[in-house]
Amino acid sequence: MSALSRFEGFMNNVVEGSVQRLFRSPVQPAEIARRLERAMESQQTISVDRVLVPAFYRAFLNPEDFRAFEPIQESIEREMANYLEDLARERGFSLLEHPFVDVAPDPAVPRRGIQVVAEMSGSPTQANQPGMDRTQVIQSGGRDAGRAQVTAQLVLDTPEGPHAFPLNTTIMTVGRGLNNDLIVEDPRVSRQHAQLRFKSRRYFIGDMGSTNGTYVNGTQLTADQVLHDGDTVSLGGLELRFHQR
Repeated sequence: MSALSRFEGFMNNVVEGSVQRLFRSPVQPAEIARRLERAMESQQTISVDRVLVPAFYRAFLNPEDFRAFEPIQESIEREMANYLEDLARERGFSLLEHPFVDVAPDPAVPRRGIQVVAEMSGSPTQANQPGMDRTQVIQSGGRDAGRAQVTAQLVLDTPEGPHAFPLNTTIMTVGRGLNNDLIVEDPRVSRQHAQLRFKSRRYFIGDMGSTNGTYVNGTQLTADQVLHDGDTVSLGGLELRFHQR
C-alpha cells in the first residue's frame, strides 16, 4: 500500500464519519498531502551518497477553510507527518529528522487555496549535519526569464541512481553562488560557472569564466556550444548528462 493510500485510509477509518461532516470545505486533506508531496519533490538537495528533502512543513489555508480542520487538527498534522516519512522512504529520500507538519490559517491565502512552505529542518542547527559538505545540487525556484517550450534536463548520477534537474527557462545559470538557477555545492564548480540558453528550439551552453572550465564530451568550451541529447557536460570535473526530447 502506498503512503498516500495509507493516509487516505486513516482519514476514512480513524476520523470516520467526521470527515464527510467536517470537510464539506472545498479543501480536502488529500489535497494538502499532495501539495506537501510536491514541496518535498521540488526541494531536493542531492549529495553523492543521499538525497535530502525537507522535514519541516507549514501549510497555510484561508481562515474560512481552516475552520473545518480545527476539531481534528492535531491528528491530521500527525498523520501528514507520518505520510511524509513513508513517502520519503518509498522514494529513497533522506530526512534530517522526523517530519513536522503545521496547518495554519492565513488571511492572505484565497478561499480554496493552499500555500506550503518547506524547510530542511525546524531547527537552524540541523543544517550543519554531517554529509552536507559533499556535492550538492539544488534546483532553485528559477527566474522569470521565460519558459522553454521543450523538455530538457541535466542528469546527475548518484549511488541511489540518476537524478534529473529540468531545464524549464530560456536562460539558466549554474554555479555555487546562491543567485544561480541550479546551485551546485562542489569545490570544483565556480560561483558563476556556466550558462544555458534556449534559442531556436535548442540549448546552448557557455562558460562564465570559471576556474576549472566547462567541457562538453571532454572538449573544453571556448565559445557557446549547442547541446545534443546524450552529451556529457563537465563542470570542472563534475559530470552531468544532457537530455532533450
